[in-house]
Amino acid sequence: MINVLYDLNASLAYNLRPYLQDISLALVATLLVIFGDHVNGMLKRAVANWFFLARIGAFVLMCTFGYGFLTLWGQPMVYWLLTHISSVYLPSFILACFCLLGFLAERKRYV
Repeated sequence: MINVLYDLNASLAYNLRPYLQDISLALVATLLVIFGDHVNGMLKRAVANWFFLARIGAFVLMCTFGYGFLTLWGQPMVYWLLTHISSVYLPSFILACFCLLGFLAERKRYV
């Protein structure tokens, strides 16, 4: 029975390896969705006294360049982390990460 579980885990880890970049992007994007309201709140407080068009411009710049930068910077770091996890733990780690993100989304009432 233990060998069957080990073989299943090894097969799953082997099949996940080609998709680690996509998985890391999904993790980073989900984090940005869950915590984006905090980033937007910080921006809102920073530009509260600016005139209307400047506030709109700051928001557009934050959405395009800020979130884009966070995605482009965060995805390779998460990918690096995933590539350095042993195949024995990789499926469990990925499942735990998505479960944690689901828990965080539930706590923020996104689900």
